[in-house]
Amino acid sequence: MSGIDTAIYGYVVFPLLFLAYALAVLTYAHRWSVLALSRIMDFLSPAHVASLVFVQGTNGDAATDPVGLVMCDSITDPSNQYWKVDRSNGAQSTIALQADATKCFVLSPTASGVTCDPNGAGCITLGNCGTAPTWSVKPIVGDKRNQVTLVTELHGTLHCLDFFADKVAQAYPCVGSSNQKWQLNGSAIRVFDMSPEPAFLSLASTGNCTRAVAPTVPPNPDMVFCPKYHPVHDKNVYDPSGPLLDYSGVWHTWEDDGGWSHWTSTDLIHWNGSFTDSTHFSGDTGSVSPTPSGVYAFWPILGGQGPIDIGSAVSTDTTRFTTWDIRGPTIPQPTRITTGYRDPVRAFQYNEKWWVGVGCGNNDVGAQFCLFEADDDTLQNFTDRGSLYSTNITFGTMDDNIVWQPQNSSANMMECPDFFPLGPDGKWVLIGSLYKTNQWWVGTVTGDPPRFTPENVGIVDYGNGYAAKTGTSMVQSGTSRRVVFGFTGWKEPTYINGCGRALVIPRELTVVGTTLHVAPITETRVLRTHQFPHRTVHTTSRSDNAAIIKGSQVEVRLNCTGTWPPSGSVALRTLATADGRSYVEIGYDFAAQAMYVDHAKCCAVPNAIKQRAPLPVSLFGSHFELVVFVDGGLIEAFAGGRVITPLVAPDVTGGVPAARATTVHITAVGTVCTALAWTLAY
Repeated sequence: MSGIDTAIYGYVVFPLLFLAYALAVLTYAHRWSVLALSRIMDFLSPAHVASLVFVQGTNGDAATDPVGLVMCDSITDPSNQYWKVDRSNGAQSTIALQADATKCFVLSPTASGVTCDPNGAGCITLGNCGTAPTWSVKPIVGDKRNQVTLVTELHGTLHCLDFFADKVAQAYPCVGSSNQKWQLNGSAIRVFDMSPEPAFLSLASTGNCTRAVAPTVPPNPDMVFCPKYHPVHDKNVYDPSGPLLDYSGVWHTWEDDGGWSHWTSTDLIHWNGSFTDSTHFSGDTGSVSPTPSGVYAFWPILGGQGPIDIGSAVSTDTTRFTTWDIRGPTIPQPTRITTGYRDPVRAFQYNEKWWVGVGCGNNDVGAQFCLFEADDDTLQNFTDRGSLYSTNITFGTMDDNIVWQPQNSSANMMECPDFFPLGPDGKWVLIGSLYKTNQWWVGTVTGDPPRFTPENVGIVDYGNGYAAKTGTSMVQSGTSRRVVFGFTGWKEPTYINGCGRALVIPRELTVVGTTLHVAPITETRVLRTHQFPHRTVHTTSRSDNAAIIKGSQVEVRLNCTGTWPPSGSVALRTLATADGRSYVEIGYDFAAQAMYVDHAKCCAVPNAIKQRAPLPVSLFGSHFELVVFVDGGLIEAFAGGRVITPLVAPDVTGGVPAARATTVHITAVGTVCTALAWTLAY
């Protein structure tokens, strides 16, 4: 390629070619394209773009003196970041990772002085093309976020392009972990799991770059309202996996961020763990299943060729669950499943047999809970037993503002399912996300193989709580305690830019009749540092603008009694400014018979967002309690077994977090409310 051609490629044609590449990967319709792999640096401003590139050693011989990954501010020859995608062999899309006839990416035991993971096949550096592997570009089946993996076969085993310890590129066995997922994103492909120390990875071949210096970027002033007592938080936090209470009283959960990073707690509030401490199981949701023969983990193996398998491992440390023997693919995807297959549930017993479920679906039947019968309690061999339950319709839907609407929509995939007995009356609960909604069903189980018949349906969280997985003791039963874990969802339009996502405080689950009730756990008491004097507010006062508590890390409980009127409301206004012009209103609307969170005055930009959870007056009798936890812009509000998790970005011009007030506002005639409030600290 001539210098003129290179310039045209780098500065004119590349954006168009990349669009063609994206279409090629997704449709297998294009002959070739150009590829750059990027790892996004969140702390960089749009005007400051740096790349982590492969450069040659001091003697100029990449094969004998590789330097590896180096951070660069700019590259004088952009063509060195482009790599040909060779699709000459038909449907399979492969990336040559070749700069010219002699420079290709090869595997080495070390790179830049960093020892690679001994379980992998080596670090990736530049070397002789004769020894370079070929990488296949594999779209992740059923994924809606344009993710792909880069796969090569080494020694008879599929290996994926992977980041080791968030420092160096390597080849590692394909386990579906998030640091093996790459996402089509505008003008680049980024690794989906952004590390705590973010960096670009552009596959450049020479050292013609200016070494980068991390920019000094002033902090986003809105971030003073980021959460403080939700410890498992990061920009990439998403589904929690396998919550479990061990025999010693320690809770465990595995966070998908970090490839099943392991977290432990003795009180469900204070958590110990690290996003860099990966099990290398997967970057997608799974389960941990204790049986009389051992403790087993299940997860979807993503990124391989063909249909997805559910992989498994057995714990070799059944007290701490820190070491595992991976058993490989265990439950293959049935041919009847076409729209998705992932997120296996904890194994459960029914009719003296062991069963494992997997979220799945197809366009003809809809969203399904695929069911597999285990040969025994080693959970090693399974037989497909069809679907425990299927539905092709949602219970309402969430709109783009994370407001639940009563209009149903079609469904063809169930993700993040969970299934368990709960309560003394023999009821079973199914939880699952149908993309538009995170739902629960309460019902009964009959037959062999078992089939679930729902008697009632509802929403797990009418706000931004998502991807629920429940946890209980090592031996589960309908009478054992059940708490639900989840995270703050993908996005809400009024949340703070830069705070990332967090696991919500686990929540207590109970079945009342045929309704699943969600309530705050009692362990939240450990967060209380100071109780403010209680205040009683009558309807005749209409409202009480005096603060019952100040601060942006608070718990407030509003207890109301009286003869319930046909209209009016009882509410808390929290994160309020001194002049009262800005606040978040959380309350109960008697006319609508719904709990609500009104965002209209929450933030710097006015909006019309009002989240609602239907709650008939008949369900709470003569006493109504509203419980609200405020952690900066992350709020968790509970009433009558319902929960709404709003995310807001308070207007920073209205005062510092410590000066924000919570007040009571009542317009419902005939009600008397008492407010209790505490400041909270982690």
